[in-house]
Amino acid sequence: MFVNTADREAGEDALGNPVDLADWLAGYGLVEAGTPATTDDLALALDLREGLRSLFLTHHDGGHPGGADDDGGHPHRTPPPAVVDGLQCLDRALKQLPVRVAVSGGVPRVEPAPQPPVRTALAHIGAVLVHADPAQLRRLKACRRDVCRWVFFDSSRNRGGTWCAMEICGARTKMQAYRKRNT
Repeated sequence: MFVNTADREAGEDALGNPVDLADWLAGYGLVEAGTPATTDDLALALDLREGLRSLFLTHHDGGHPGGADDDGGHPHRTPPPAVVDGLQCLDRALKQLPVRVAVSGGVPRVEPAPQPPVRTALAHIGAVLVHADPAQLRRLKACRRDVCRWVFFDSSRNRGGTWCAMEICGARTKMQAYRKRNT
């Protein structure tokens, strides 16, 4: 998954430079092998990735105001400044990745507007926001643990998933809260 190309906890990024970006896109069949990417393409890809991560952070508690605080103490109805910044990055990135409505065989569809191959691939990634079933898209969430933020599909019946994995991030967050209360 594109958003999980950065492992914040391990400090690793699969999109560390333009060559890595082009290789990742080629590995998923979004561009031909050997397609060059520029530093501007990389900056755009990183804005798109982090913006999507911020969007997925807003999907907790079904997006309804008045939910519980996240691990940073911010009520869900008021996103933390980093999430607001990330959503602004997403908006900036999507403005640079235009899509158009095309009709083929009498069926309208959204597709990237003509542009260089790497930008077209990134527009395909951004277009998932239009193509995806909104109910399913809202199940994509970013782990609330600040050092993680791994994006996961919330398969819980009540859509109440909070962490990418309860046995890792959930346990660490709960232990941290326990220690904070008992010191």
